Amino acid sequence: MFIKIPMKNLIYLLLLFLSITSQAQTIKGVVFSAQDKTPVEYAPVALLHLPDSAIVNSLSTKTGGVYTFENVKPGNYFIKATCLSCKANGKRVEVAGDSKTIQMDTIFMALSSKQLAEVNVTGQRIIAKELVDRTVYTIPASIAATSINGYEILRKIPGIQVDFQNNITLNGKSNFIIQVDGKTRDKEYLARLQPSDIETIEVVNNPSGKYEGSIDGVINIILKKEARYGINGNVSAFVRPAQKSTGYVAGSLEYGLGRISIYATVYTFFQGLDNKTTNYSHFLYHDSVDNLNGSGGFHITSTSVNTGFDYYINDKNNLSFNFSFKPTKMTNGITNEGPITVNNIPENYLISPTTTGTSSKEYNASLFYKKQYAKPIKELTTEVNYYYFHSEDNNSFESTFFTPDKNTRIDSLSRNRSENNVSNRSYISAKVDFVQPIGFSSKFETGYQFYYQQMTYNSQYNLLNKDTFSNNVYDYSELRNAAYAGLTLNLKKLSMQGMLRIEYSNIRINKDTTSHYITPLPSVNIQYKFSTSHNVKFTYNRRINRPGIYDLNPFQKLSGNYSVSEGNPRLKPEYRDRLQFTYTFNFGGSNIAPNIYYEAITKKIGQRISLVESPLTNNLTTLNTPDNILTGYERGFGLTSMVTVFKKLTFSVNGRLYEGHYNAFTNQFIPIPAKDYSSYSVTSYAFAPVGWKVNAFLFFSYNGVSIDAYSKTYNPAFYGIGAQKTAGNHTIGLFYLLPFSTNLQYNKTVTESPTYDAKSTTSFNIAYYIQAMYSYKFNKGKAVKKVNRKTEVESDTKSGGIKGQ
Repeated sequence: MFIKIPMKNLIYLLLLFLSITSQAQTIKGVVFSAQDKTPVEYAPVALLHLPDSAIVNSLSTKTGGVYTFENVKPGNYFIKATCLSCKANGKRVEVAGDSKTIQMDTIFMALSSKQLAEVNVTGQRIIAKELVDRTVYTIPASIAATSINGYEILRKIPGIQVDFQNNITLNGKSNFIIQVDGKTRDKEYLARLQPSDIETIEVVNNPSGKYEGSIDGVINIILKKEARYGINGNVSAFVRPAQKSTGYVAGSLEYGLGRISIYATVYTFFQGLDNKTTNYSHFLYHDSVDNLNGSGGFHITSTSVNTGFDYYINDKNNLSFNFSFKPTKMTNGITNEGPITVNNIPENYLISPTTTGTSSKEYNASLFYKKQYAKPIKELTTEVNYYYFHSEDNNSFESTFFTPDKNTRIDSLSRNRSENNVSNRSYISAKVDFVQPIGFSSKFETGYQFYYQQMTYNSQYNLLNKDTFSNNVYDYSELRNAAYAGLTLNLKKLSMQGMLRIEYSNIRINKDTTSHYITPLPSVNIQYKFSTSHNVKFTYNRRINRPGIYDLNPFQKLSGNYSVSEGNPRLKPEYRDRLQFTYTFNFGGSNIAPNIYYEAITKKIGQRISLVESPLTNNLTTLNTPDNILTGYERGFGLTSMVTVFKKLTFSVNGRLYEGHYNAFTNQFIPIPAKDYSSYSVTSYAFAPVGWKVNAFLFFSYNGVSIDAYSKTYNPAFYGIGAQKTAGNHTIGLFYLLPFSTNLQYNKTVTESPTYDAKSTTSFNIAYYIQAMYSYKFNKGKAVKKVNRKTEVESDTKSGGIKGQ
């Protein structure tokens, strides 16, 4: 039986259907992790009709955390996202008939309190997540609860080394930057960071074009989006009371007023050590040997003060201002003495007391502005910095010669010299960075940086008993411009990032020597994810190391033993092209990432050594001059891992085995032969709770051998053990460096050249190097949205101190 419908009614029904479908809309959006701001893939997303919360449609996010609901009829809806161990979150949306596609704000997913509680119970596991351009480490509450500041958190991250003096290296290198919420800070600022405020730490081992070409890595600390109404802060001290005192004292205070937060922090480091030196020098030209031993004392005090404010204008715009001041004083006094022989026959006995003192002050002011847009990831940041540094050296050198039996002074050879060096340096920099998403799976980044620095250096010395005076003025200026652009693409299992940075430098020395160069610096990251647990990554980048300002100084400078050094204004930058292949395996909260790498080295700066007649003593001595004389390669195997065993004991290990080669250099009077080298470096940190709310830790660090044209420098191995107990807002602890050791050979340098060989060592008395620690933190207020701070970008401070890496 068929029902007949008039043609007129069929037309009405068709028009009604077309009217309804023509008003159907498409809703698009992304789901990101609140912890590390990365896409959450395969997360269930439901479209609920309001007000009855009936499920209209459901699906899972795709690559890049993207979701799309199509053919959505006009009305009011709620988009709800869920994932395992996360708090459900969502957004309301109204669908009208005036647009075809609705772009939603990002939905951020945070770990549930239940999951955090499970982490506290099952162990202290830092979760690592490998992304195409960085590795993200999520800091659980249990780790934060047993740490006192940012330094302690960094100690537990693979690849980051923090020694007993809070000196930091990344994969054994020091030319990296520390950021907090994307803003560069000095390392002293970490003392004021409360571990409970740290959400994740991002480690960038292959910096893209966004960063300066000389940077080998980035540590970016992401804070939780909380601040305070009222007052909060902390005070801490880490002191070695026995022998000469060493340690630091830090304190911070923050006052929150809703959208405005005002803060101040002070960090003071001090160190006193007894030291010894040995210096063996052999001039082959006339078979002359100096064999000197010395002893003395070293002391340094350095203070860093930061103050400023952060102003959240609204949810999309914020402004930060910071001012910092850092005075430093360092003194070193040592007396060297020993015999001088010629052709194995004693000729003289030398006693040479030396006193060096440096005082410096540096200032930095910075202004930072960030604008975010409704579109996810899209943002604009600008930053301006002004920096000024002043230092003054006051040194005295005395060389008194005696007959071999030390009974008769030889006045004709003895010298007494004073030296005064004054340095002033300033720079201004400005940069702008912009990120534009392209669809849901890619983004475009670009930026520009302007940098201008100027320096004057005046070196004066006076040879008292010869009435000789010298005044050398060194004037240096550099103008640098840099621009970059790049694209990041995330597919289902494949992610790629490619960037190109171009830097232009124009240098002027003493108004009569100029140099300029343009440097292209490409970088590529390619990652393939087999699963959430396995991935491989290929990286390539080109880095530049510019000559140091002092290396370009053309004037001669005398050392304590009257050897001569001079800079080279014709120095060019050195370049490194690095290829690396990394495999990452995550299992049970642990992470293992072995890698192999190859690095081509071009025009590396090394020290040329030749023999000259000393301008003061008229005796034969060495002349050290930097030059672009080293070209070769380095290759090796590396491992970065973090493994938890027995649900409590966590090992963080970073190390590498490597070998290298430098080509022969013959374009000088004394040729440099080809050289092969090999070494290894390793840093390991282990920590675990041992009962009674006490956490124990130990570390071991060895940073390999440093190779130059004629010399090798051997670094010491550092190890130590400690424990600390937290009770409420109070933490106490003890740390023992190099247990049962009495003497630390801080470095040993061996030099071998066709006309000169030498061996020198520096040692410190570290007997009973036990430090006591106390920390107290307080909070008088309630949580609000977190704001960010900025401190200095560069530092000329001669921080000194012994550095265990």
